[in-house]
Amino acid sequence: MRFLLYLNCWLTDLAGFMVIFAVSRGLAEQQAQAWYLGVVGAGVSFCAGVGSILGGWLANQWDARKVFLSGAGLMVISIISCWAGNPESKWFLPLYWLLGIGIGALYPPLVGWLNQGEVKHSQSHSVSRTLILYCISWNFGMLCGQLSAGEIFSKWGASWTFGISLLAGVINLVVAWFASAHVKTVTQVTEISEAAPATRETVLATNFKRVGWIANLGGMFGGSMVVHLLPDLAVNIGVPADRHGQLLAGWRVAIISTYLLLHASHFWHFRFRVSVLSQLLAAIGLVVISQSTSAAMLLGGLVLLGQMVGYNYFSGLYYATLGSSDENRAWAAGVHEATLASGMAVGTTLGGYLGSTGNFRVPYLFAAGVLVVLVGVQALVWRKWVRPLQRGG
Repeated sequence: MRFLLYLNCWLTDLAGFMVIFAVSRGLAEQQAQAWYLGVVGAGVSFCAGVGSILGGWLANQWDARKVFLSGAGLMVISIISCWAGNPESKWFLPLYWLLGIGIGALYPPLVGWLNQGEVKHSQSHSVSRTLILYCISWNFGMLCGQLSAGEIFSKWGASWTFGISLLAGVINLVVAWFASAHVKTVTQVTEISEAAPATRETVLATNFKRVGWIANLGGMFGGSMVVHLLPDLAVNIGVPADRHGQLLAGWRVAIISTYLLLHASHFWHFRFRVSVLSQLLAAIGLVVISQSTSAAMLLGGLVLLGQMVGYNYFSGLYYATLGSSDENRAWAAGVHEATLASGMAVGTTLGGYLGSTGNFRVPYLFAAGVLVVLVGVQALVWRKWVRPLQRGG
């Protein structure tokens, strides 16, 4: 069953990010204003956040299987609409944004199923093993989607890109149907598992999870610009579509490498200073991106930014899993995804506005500043609520 869920992760991001690449790159090549690219990207991110909250809540209150299948189905509807639609139509954007709702709704029940019955202990490798396979699956899907979309878009255009993403979306829906038929409900799992009392480690994980939500907002404020606004910068400095796709794939490799490092080590467990260092390196990466004049310079900035995206995502889900019971893991995953999506929505909106009123380099400098400010906010929260718990142990 887990193999099918990991396959769903790969197919979901393969299909989704082929569509996102085709839409954003197509608009950039048509000389769309940066503010418009920001609004388009923010809509997808905001809808993904709404879908994550709804998906997590409905998976707890209703039938997680139906939520899961609905998410996969909405993705297919959105891809068909983008393929057949006209970007100048008033219906194009709402139907494109439906992609975000679908992706957002699909992931909370999926994460909840993957983590059912895992031992809630930081030294238990089962939690980390499940997370690393999950993270690699969807990131490899995104990598394949961005890389293949760049090649297909460059050679055959947007129509072929949409068509192949639709094929992946339909296969994803079929796999989702088979996977949902074999999962156990949360009730079935909790009935046969022993209730574990809250430990100091569980309480610490819960508090680190909340600090991580703030990190998610700042991290994806900058990360969103790579997904939705980088096409504008790439076109302006003369990076072709296929090379653009390769750069995004390189960014994804940096993220996956960070996942592997975190999985193989324990030095970062409940260490706030590691998170701070990761975020400050990412701020430097955003400055490098803002000053880029070549693909090689862009790649350097993307690698520095990518390690933080990987750290925030993996550590956030790790603490969410350790600090949540089986029946609440879908909801915790939904909140985690929603904070990421919220950062993306605000980042692309403000970044698009700054790109239009200033130039295509300004958004990344602004994002670096926001990231540093939010690191300060996290430090205050950690000092007040988390540090006393660690000292008390």
